[in-house]
Amino acid sequence: MKFKYIVIYSIKDFNKNKEKDGHLPHDGVVINTMISATTGLNCVAVGFEK
Repeated sequence: MKFKYIVIYSIKDFNKNKEKDGHLPHDGVVINTMISATTGLNCVAVGFEK
């Protein structure tokens, strides 16, 4: 798949379906998740075709 736009959401924002840069996370496709216990990084990369 080719994505025109990729947004990184925190897990909290993704679960709340919080809009970021005009995109809702549940309207896209989850590409990758980044979870680190040592740094506290908990993110989801979501790709959008439009």
